[in-house]
Amino acid sequence: MADFRTHLNGGILVSGGSVLALHGLGLASDRQTLALFALGVAGSLLPDIDADASAPLRAFFGVLGVGLAFVLTLPLAGELPLWGLAAAWCTVLFSVRVALYELFTRFTVHRGIWHSWLAIAFAALATVNIGAWLLQAPASTAWTAGLMVGIGYLTHLCLDEMYSVDLLNTRVKRSFGTALKPFSLADPAASLAMAAAVGVLLWLAP
Repeated sequence: MADFRTHLNGGILVSGGSVLALHGLGLASDRQTLALFALGVAGSLLPDIDADASAPLRAFFGVLGVGLAFVLTLPLAGELPLWGLAAAWCTVLFSVRVALYELFTRFTVHRGIWHSWLAIAFAALATVNIGAWLLQAPASTAWTAGLMVGIGYLTHLCLDEMYSVDLLNTRVKRSFGTALKPFSLADPAASLAMAAAVGVLLWLAP
């Protein structure tokens, strides 16, 4: 299995090349290139959210907690006193960063469903829908963003599989085949749930 630095460097390299290609083909403007590059790098780190206490997992739930805290409490700015607003903000942040984090780590297994083709589709389509419906981006921009997340995600899984083959000793490690798989046979319930989520996201996508 590749380490965090390898995944980061691989994500930077592949995302940089992909953004340059998109820009050269006229599919990404100068203003979009940096954001698309960042999405590709983020996608290359995303699969390890199923690894307990991993840096991507902590960062994901930290950003999610802060983001949801602002989204849910800002509309209450004129209705609650300052101390009440601060208490609501901290409650949302704690619920996501601690409670939801613990729940997620308890029910996920490293190299499970999040290391699969289904997960690539889920991450890419989730990005498309967030871009189109929440950020009100044009459909073409949303799909390009989803493509970059998908490319980054695929880069991570390919690196994990490459590191499962020890070329110097000409042997294949036990982890081979656990990263780049269509779905998780070890957890059919999770596979079915993610397949259903992919179907819904595809139906909702612009």
